[in-house]
Amino acid sequence: MARAKFRPSKLTLFTGLLLIGIILLLIPQNITSKLNFAFFDIFGFFLNIGSSAAYQQKIQTDLPDAVSRREYNKLEVAYENLQSQFQEQKKQIDLLSRIRMTEPDPATGLVLAKVVNRRKNEFIINRGSADGLVKGQFVLGDNAVIGCIEDVSKDISSVKLISSSACKLHVKISAPDVNSYFNGTIQGDDKDAARILNVPKKYKLKEGYYIYAAPSPGILQSPRIIGRISKCTIDETNPVLWAIKVKPAYDFDDITDVAVIVIKAELK
Repeated sequence: MARAKFRPSKLTLFTGLLLIGIILLLIPQNITSKLNFAFFDIFGFFLNIGSSAAYQQKIQTDLPDAVSRREYNKLEVAYENLQSQFQEQKKQIDLLSRIRMTEPDPATGLVLAKVVNRRKNEFIINRGSADGLVKGQFVLGDNAVIGCIEDVSKDISSVKLISSSACKLHVKISAPDVNSYFNGTIQGDDKDAARILNVPKKYKLKEGYYIYAAPSPGILQSPRIIGRISKCTIDETNPVLWAIKVKPAYDFDDITDVAVIVIKAELK
């Protein structure tokens, strides 16, 4: 005789679930919490499938232009680089504006450059023949003539400072007491200053007078300040001449950017 299968009635099933619920209710909370966490550890992946997809869809709906963290980092780096370039260009425009205000001749061009290396009485700058630079051009540092171009390659050039014996320029000496200018030649002493050569003692000169680079066709259209007389005494070797020392307008160690005066005709 076949055994009858046991089929629990609805009342039996309800009673069983009720008893289980009462038992769980009476179990201490620390035990039920562990059971809860264990349940999520086992079935958490399946429970989150639907909600994760819905969350990602919600993000894309709410933020259609959102990008990944990696892409965001790339954009942030690019932005910071552009900001740095902008600040550098703004600095050069400000410098160019200040120099241009003191340059009255529209035929004069200016090529801005950075000092990339320093030697004794010499700068190396990051501009060359590709930028219109040639030997002999005047170089400005904060609006004052600090030297001239000596050697030029395509991308870099050397600047002999007025403190170098290799830099020899015609100058004009301002003598406001007599409302006049006296001509002379300046040459560096290979130390930290320059001297003016062959100025007759009959010219009434004294300390504090300003020295200007004299205009030169194709090189400099109008006088540019170099510095001022720091010492003016009788030349020991030739008493009919002055022994004149010149202090540059600026400390060369403080100069990081320069401007090369380029007559526009030279750029053509």
